Amino acid sequence: QHGCTSGHGLTGLARLSLRSWVAVPTFMATGVLTASLSQSASAFPPDAQIEAEMPNWFVGSAIVASLAMVLAVLAAVCRCVGRGGDERQIQAAMLFGEFVVGLTFGCGLVISGMVRPSKITSFLDLGSGAWDLSLAFVMGGGLLITFPYFQASERFGLQKKSFLHQSCLDLPPRGKKPDATLVIG
Repeated sequence: QHGCTSGHGLTGLARLSLRSWVAVPTFMATGVLTASLSQSASAFPPDAQIEAEMPNWFVGSAIVASLAMVLAVLAAVCRCVGRGGDERQIQAAMLFGEFVVGLTFGCGLVISGMVRPSKITSFLDLGSGAWDLSLAFVMGGGLLITFPYFQASERFGLQKKSFLHQSCLDLPPRGKKPDATLVIG
């Protein structure tokens, strides 16, 4: 009901939402406190074999570059379809776009290692002696992409119907203030 790491952490922070600037530090502090008190990093130690099998950054960069080219082609297709395609073509292009964006997001999580519990607990458990700051860099990298998009979107009215978004973006209202249920919830 109150969002998640992607919702508040990427979209909300990128939109400069006050609610998100309250929610993200709250749930991160809660996660750090819980993981540190429970010593959860010891429950999910890194596995040397799994670490060796994870894709390295060079492979990851090649995958991301390939996906970026697919996205560029997708944007061109959406632009063409949006200018004169029928409803089925537009719907197909939008579904394909959603698939590619989801695939890109998932690949980013796998490449960065964020699908491994040991990686997350190493970030959250400050008392483990093996603090891993890479989750912050992943979040920062996501913000490097989403911040300019949402700022331009709001400045130039891109959240209204366009060739890429056949309906308005479903964003929470801007003026809603943080409340107790956001912080406690």
